[in-house]
Amino acid sequence: MKDSELKCQSELGELKKEFDDFIYIVSHDIKSPMRAISNLTTWIEEDFDKGLNQDMLSNLVLLRNRVNRLENMMNSLLDLSRIDRMELEFYEIDIIKMIENTIQLLDINSNVEFRITPNIENRTCFTLGTKLKKVILSVIDNAIQFTDKKETKVAISIIENKSDYIIEIADNGPGIPNELVERIFTIFYTVNSKDIVNSTGAGLALSKKILKLVGGSIQYSLGLETGSIFTINWPKKITLNN
Repeated sequence: MKDSELKCQSELGELKKEFDDFIYIVSHDIKSPMRAISNLTTWIEEDFDKGLNQDMLSNLVLLRNRVNRLENMMNSLLDLSRIDRMELEFYEIDIIKMIENTIQLLDINSNVEFRITPNIENRTCFTLGTKLKKVILSVIDNAIQFTDKKETKVAISIIENKSDYIIEIADNGPGIPNELVERIFTIFYTVNSKDIVNSTGAGLALSKKILKLVGGSIQYSLGLETGSIFTINWPKKITLNN
């Protein structure tokens, strides 16, 4: 490699570190005033006791919700900036149990039905378990949040080849219009308004960056009738691509 190329790589590395540090500092410093604003709305309610009309109370609730959303977005930015520096421990996992345990972490109701179809010879692997769990959690949570059906169905299949575990997560939701597919992995983008669905729109972007780090991939496709299918390729042997 030429000296000029080495210098360019070094400069890019320094710029990336400066950018990540900037995100960390800004996100950290913004949290305190956001919490103060949220606390102020509570104190206003307490001070006025029953002196506020319904419109005023609704506006205070709306303000608190906006502050909470902004704080969640800041937390997502922090997570994005630290993906290649945090939770890099390798340990042995049972993939099926990990998926089952991940489902238990979700806030779901009785109207959500899961079906897991494993077709793998070896359920255990030595990998970045926490990272894989985050990817699975984000994709399943996305399927549940953006459903348009009374009965939500999520089908998870796992197969393997020599180099990858291939995890397919399919749902019976509305699917994503072709013209919007390229944007769904963009940080903070949501197909539906954030006022309709309580989501920061960061989950898929975080998942894609994790998979880029480990040398895997995530792809979207439309179901045969309706619904979305996310296909995750998780490598058996990981070489960190930071």
